Parts: sequence; structure tokens; C-alpha cells
Amino acid sequence: MPNERERVKRAYDSSLRRERAEATRIAIVAAAGRLFARNGYTATSVDEIAAGAAVSRATVFNSVGGKPELLKQAYRLAVRGPGHANTPLGQQARSRSISAEPDPHKLLAGYAEVMVGVGKRLAPLYEAVRAAAHADPEVRELWHTITEERRTAATGIVRRLGERGSLHQSLDAQEASDILWVLNDPGLYQLLVTERRWTQSRFRSWLATSMQAQLLEPGRCPPFADGAK
Repeated sequence: MPNERERVKRAYDSSLRRERAEATRIAIVAAAGRLFARNGYTATSVDEIAAGAAVSRATVFNSVGGKPELLKQAYRLAVRGPGHANTPLGQQARSRSISAEPDPHKLLAGYAEVMVGVGKRLAPLYEAVRAAAHADPEVRELWHTITEERRTAATGIVRRLGERGSLHQSLDAQEASDILWVLNDPGLYQLLVTERRWTQSRFRSWLATSMQAQLLEPGRCPPFADGAK
């Protein structure tokens, strides 16, 4: 039977192998995300992804899978952000802090800030998924999942506004969720920041103010500031 030192060494070696395997997986997924965003889903090959991650084609398949799974994981990684590959956005500390914010204006301002961070990482890849969904059934399924997840996130924020008694009296929860679902679309970042060259600060201010004006009772929303400095 192995002695205590051998057991510790085996556990250490096993942990090290898992860490290396996870680092390789993340490198592959990140490379896939960059290439899908730059070249589009259809035009990107597994060989190009392997080269971008400095691994073999076989390693790509063994670590992650084929192109549909690569796209799915690349999207998840972009949403979650660096250092949070295995933690869903809603479970991250910043998101939990925003959800617990008692002031509805600050809650929406915080949510807008998170959406800007997500948009910065995600917008080009989001457009690649949107484009590929028209032609590829597997990507179309991912697109449907994405839109439902955004709707779920919007519904959660609206529920918290309702719990605070701050939702605009003209809106029911479904209508409010519809509005926020439109405003949390990463395509807005693509249009206004990437294409129209708004600064991130200006976009964040506009997004927060739009959310507040649309969802909260009037008269107490802070004025719009373009944040272009």
C-alpha cells in the first residue's frame, strides 16, 4: 500500500494535471472566441483554432469538442469574463452585490455597468452567433438559449424592482421584462460603441438612464450625462 508521502504526491500530481488541462481548455476556448468574432463561425476551422491556441487538432477535440461546443463555451467565457470561467455571471460577487442593492436607481446603474463590461467582451462574438444562427441548426439552438438567458436575467432584475415597490405603475412585470430584455442586448454595444464610436462611459450613462427612465417611477431619475470625457 502507498505510504502517506506517496498519497500526497499522487494527489498533488492529479491536481496539477487538472489545472493544466483546465488552462489548456480555456486557452482553446479563448482562441476560438477570438477567431469566431473576427472571421465568423462558418469561416473558422478547427485547425485555425488549434493553431491559435498552440495545440494539436486532436487536443481541441479532446479538451472541448467540435465547433458547436467551441462556440458555446467561447460565448460562456466571454459573458463570464477573465478569471471567472467556471462561475456564471449572476453568481459572481459583483452581480450578487447589485441584486442586493436597496436603491433601485443604483441597482439599475450597477446592472448597466455590468452590461457594458459584458458588451465589451462579447459584442463581436454575439454578432457572429447571430449571423450563423440563420444557417446552422446547432447555432440556432444556442441563439435561442442566449435570448432566453437574457430574458431570464431581465426578469430577475424586474422582480427585484418590484420587491422594492419602485417599478413604474404603468408597467406589469412582463412588459418591464420585455423592455429590459431589449436594453440588455449586447448588440446595442456593437452599434453605439463599436460602430458609432461612443465612449464606454457615454454608453454606460445612456444605458443606465434609459433603464431608469423606462422602468422606474418618473421624477427621481438623475439627468442624462454623456460621459464623453
